[in-house]
Amino acid sequence: MNDFYKIGQVIEVRGQKLRIRVFENKNSNILVYQGNIIKNVSVGSFVKIPKGFNNIIGRIEGEYIQENKIIGENNGQPRFSKDSETIDRIIEVSIMGVLNAGHFQRGLIDIPLIFSDVYILADTEIRKIFEFSSDLSTSVCIGSINDYKEEKLYISANSLFASHIGIFGNTGSGKSNTLAKIYTECFQRFKEMPGFAKSRFLLIDFNGEYTQAFDDSKKVYRLSTRDDTGDSIPIHRLFLEDVELWSIICEATEKTQKPFLSKSIDLYHRLCGIDNLMAYIRVMLKNLLLRYYDSPQMFVRQLTGLKTILALLFVDAEPGVKILNSIQLRAQGTKFCRISDEREYWGNSSSEYEQHFVSVILESVFVTGNYKNIDEYLIFEFALRYKYLDSLCSQYINEDHVGPLISRFENRVKQVKRLFRICDDPSSDWLAVYSLVGVNVEFKKIVPLIICKYFYEHQRQNFNGRSLHIIIDEAHNVLSTTSERESQTWKDYRLETFEEIIKEGRKFGTFLTISSQRPSDISETIISQLHNYFIHRLVNSEDIRAIGKAVAFIDNASYEMISVLPQGACIFTGVASNFPVLVQVDLLPKQKQPQSSTISLTELWKEL
Repeated sequence: MNDFYKIGQVIEVRGQKLRIRVFENKNSNILVYQGNIIKNVSVGSFVKIPKGFNNIIGRIEGEYIQENKIIGENNGQPRFSKDSETIDRIIEVSIMGVLNAGHFQRGLIDIPLIFSDVYILADTEIRKIFEFSSDLSTSVCIGSINDYKEEKLYISANSLFASHIGIFGNTGSGKSNTLAKIYTECFQRFKEMPGFAKSRFLLIDFNGEYTQAFDDSKKVYRLSTRDDTGDSIPIHRLFLEDVELWSIICEATEKTQKPFLSKSIDLYHRLCGIDNLMAYIRVMLKNLLLRYYDSPQMFVRQLTGLKTILALLFVDAEPGVKILNSIQLRAQGTKFCRISDEREYWGNSSSEYEQHFVSVILESVFVTGNYKNIDEYLIFEFALRYKYLDSLCSQYINEDHVGPLISRFENRVKQVKRLFRICDDPSSDWLAVYSLVGVNVEFKKIVPLIICKYFYEHQRQNFNGRSLHIIIDEAHNVLSTTSERESQTWKDYRLETFEEIIKEGRKFGTFLTISSQRPSDISETIISQLHNYFIHRLVNSEDIRAIGKAVAFIDNASYEMISVLPQGACIFTGVASNFPVLVQVDLLPKQKQPQSSTISLTELWKEL
């Protein structure tokens, strides 16, 4: 072993922690050997301590100076004096593992002895330590290692992408570039492999930053709740049968409105199985209208609802609406009467009521070619409105309790139609980016939940060796535990859905990547279940504390650096790394970068 690389001796061993005295002639920043400049050790660097056939590897965590009371030797033994004569440089080292036969093995496998020699690592040895993947052909390059700029960090694609990933950092710290970098590297390296089509990637983009990032063959959904110009997400009709989601969309109360929704969805499911749907609906409307014979006052209260149903089903509902408007209640509100062509028609008996009122109304609208294009949403809305009128007639529900649900449904179903398109066989985009810039505040949490829940359920039920990768940027928007805008029931359901994905998803080939500037807002359960972390600069004490509590892979030295990391630098740690490593993430080409950079005010002000 070359003695030139020897820099000091071990003077204290306390378990994993060592203290090393650096030789006086090895205290400069750089060393020159045979015309080559060698960087000397500093905090964050690695050293090796030979012991037998192994080389114990340690990482420098701190350094200081101390007075040296050794002033000479007596018969080869140190001789001590009470007076301080010199000052020594002391470095504190934590044992990381052992380098043996060119392979680095992490852990406290061996401990050095006092007075063991300490050496600087050669470049080849440094590469072995940072060789988190033994096969570079199945690895992705993230960036340069900060303490060794000439070395690149390669991470095993299997250890990284077959895991839950967390990317955290304040705005402007570089987390968006990190997210784009790791997945761009993945797509560029593996997309052409024959089995890559078995993986699907979904990205929830709250701010529209990634519409030009990644791969040109991606599908971008620019969603909007403001108008009909936005894209719609193809989704199976089973989405309409999820009572929990509709309870959230319509803010249904647990005791009264949610059970009503459940019965309405049961009716919708039954209607979807009918072959001659309009003939069946005609019978349903006939039965409903007949019931008003015994409840004339109920007819008056439900007149608006009846006209709404007719307008919902028929291209020209005016003839039926005109007949409904002509109906009067006489004989102190107990008898039906209507005037047509200057002739009065009375419903003095049930047969007369059916003949002069019910049949006339149905015949006026059930005309060939008068039916609207019956789609899934129309069937669903009809089922809900019909069930409402029918339940009121049966006195199964209270109008004051369920009426507000119908009003909220009317307002929100238009937005749901704009966002989701029902398909029997929805297309499977290998990479889909869902931009939520045009989505209002009410739906910015609901849409990601629907997307993630729908595709996760599909993956779980059809798991056959395929993988689903869900990527959520600005994840605090949907994983927050402190939101005050929603009910506790909705918050619990939202968090439980994502917690199930992160706890159980791995078994079904589903992996979650979250990026956020506020880790303290995100559920501790979710953060603690992540496997790999990219931690950029965080300055808020609550955010730093949240990382410290949840991330078991981070050491004290790395933890203390979180608040002072430069832009683009992050601490990478997790199951894909042997130890926490500070890496400067490579910046993507301009055309592939997320649209998240800060504008230049001086350039803006110069423009005309």
